[in-house]
Amino acid sequence: MNRMSQRYRAGSRFRIATFVIAFSLATLGSPLASVRPATDDVLTLWASPDFGGFDERNIEQFATAQIQPSYPTAAQKYRIQGTVTVEIAVSKDGKVEKAEFLKGHAIFRAVSIEAARQWQFEATKNASLEGTINFTFRLDR
Repeated sequence: MNRMSQRYRAGSRFRIATFVIAFSLATLGSPLASVRPATDDVLTLWASPDFGGFDERNIEQFATAQIQPSYPTAAQKYRIQGTVTVEIAVSKDGKVEKAEFLKGHAIFRAVSIEAARQWQFEATKNASLEGTINFTFRLDR
C-alpha cells in the first residue's frame, strides 16, 4: 500500500508540474503578454513628475558645464544600459567638492563619479549646494 501511495504522489506531482508549464507557456504566448509595458517604460512612468517619482533634489538645471561620462567598454560588450544617480556637493564658487554614487548599475560607477566631479554650477553668495544628477547610459540599436 505504501508503494501505491508513493506512485500516486509522484504521478500527481508530474501532472501538476505539466499543468504549470503548459499554463505558463500559454500565458506568455497570449496576445495580452505583448500589451504589457516593458520594464524601462514602467520605470520611466514612475520617475515622471506626474506620477510622484520626481527627484526634488535634482540640481542639473543649475549646471553651467555638464560633462557626460564615457560608456564603459565592458558595458557596451554586454549591452548593459541604465540610469545612474550621483549625489554631489557644490561649493560656493560652483565647483563640485564631493561626488558619491547613489544608485544604478555598478559598472557605471567610476565613470559617473569622474564625470560628476567635472561639472560646474552657478556660484552662490551664501550657501553651498547639494543634490543629485543623473546619467543615462543607452546603446543605440
